[in-house]
Amino acid sequence: MKKIISSITFVAFFLLLFQGSAFAQVTISPTNLFIEENAQFGSYMVINGSNEAQEISIDFFFAYSQSDENGTRSIVQNDSLSEEQYSIADNVRAFPRNFTLAPGQRQTVRLRVSGTNELQDGTYWSRIKTTSTPETPPLEIQSNDAVTARVGIRVEQVTGLFFKKGDVTTGITINGIETNTENDGKTLNVLADILRTGNSPFLGTITTEILNAQGSVVMSDFVSTSIYFDGIFKQQLNIEDLQPGSYQVRIRFESSRNDIDQSRLVQMPASTRTVPLSIR
Repeated sequence: MKKIISSITFVAFFLLLFQGSAFAQVTISPTNLFIEENAQFGSYMVINGSNEAQEISIDFFFAYSQSDENGTRSIVQNDSLSEEQYSIADNVRAFPRNFTLAPGQRQTVRLRVSGTNELQDGTYWSRIKTTSTPETPPLEIQSNDAVTARVGIRVEQVTGLFFKKGDVTTGITINGIETNTENDGKTLNVLADILRTGNSPFLGTITTEILNAQGSVVMSDFVSTSIYFDGIFKQQLNIEDLQPGSYQVRIRFESSRNDIDQSRLVQMPASTRTVPLSIR
């Protein structure tokens, strides 16, 4: 008699902003890795917090986030022109690239960047795709008829790799700010038309504030994000509790983030712009 083990695989694809998968319990640290021209090497840690062995594989690909004219962000992966100009995916190697982690075990993955002598000054990037899959058990022969379905969860965690060469600069110019409301006036949409300057992406924090007639901040929200090219930044605020009257909307872009050491970020002067807002 045979006991047949069938395997069902699901794929979860996590991009940029996700800090690891609680479902798979395989975590990665850090989630943004920076390599300097004079170093050529970097490393990150893969930790198996699950109760079963995990097969790990490492790959690299080029992608970036971009927003459309409505401020809706999406991931772009098929931009061959930008890939030719800014990708470091073909220049990086992982050691080891494939390995198995026992429960509770951790592994340092070392990255080496090569072939960058001809690159101009600036910041180049790649995505690191770390795939984890429960180790496949051997087929067992049993003395009874049974079919057991084993659910294998394959999780792809995507994190950032940035390579800085030479003199790196970045900046944000706010060309203009538009506002509109939806949801019966309860939600305020703030759309900033921005120009990214310099030779490096902006990695930082964007703070959106509403000020009353006395100049006091009555509402504030922020997001830590990356801006690779020109576009529209959109922030939504719940204004249903604000009284009718005259206000101001202020947006500030700063090259600082709570999840990344300040020394790793390409610095720039804070960029701020304020526009009037009337709530009726």
